[in-house]
Amino acid sequence: TRAIGMTIPPEDLRRRADLRLSPAPQEILPGVWTTGEVANRTEPEGRSPYHFVRGEAGMEPDPYRDDMSLALEMGRGLALLCGCCHAGLLNTLAHVERVFGRPVVAVFGGTHLISADADHLERVRQRLRAMPLRRFSPGHCTGETAFHFLWQALGPEIVRPFPAGAQVDLEALE
Repeated sequence: TRAIGMTIPPEDLRRRADLRLSPAPQEILPGVWTTGEVANRTEPEGRSPYHFVRGEAGMEPDPYRDDMSLALEMGRGLALLCGCCHAGLLNTLAHVERVFGRPVVAVFGGTHLISADADHLERVRQRLRAMPLRRFSPGHCTGETAFHFLWQALGPEIVRPFPAGAQVDLEALE
């Protein structure tokens, strides 16, 4: 087991970049926000048995407290751009709608549903169907099983792949 986190000490990084560490949402450009820490996690998270952090007792499972996404303001609501969604897709969606007070109308990026069981996928399907969702474009860590399940459940008009390098016209989703 080895740490794969940043090798640059935070104080060196602060000297090299405009680094703002905050568990609260931050507006980084007009209408583009970090989601802040997803602290309330009542649904399964996107954990990996291979991810660890250094803790007081040595190497410990990574709690992914630094897992954040980007919320982009749109006319109808928010577009959510996820990295891996290690905090859990359902937890992240609930957090974003609670914090920003607007519905999520589009989701792009990793959802870490690759190891989700059938019950969890069904809860994701139900949640997504209850949303005013215009697009759900999952990425790399979603997994083929979850992608195909959601594609069949929500349809190809909503569910489309989001490979690396993909471009999105958010205005077309308005």
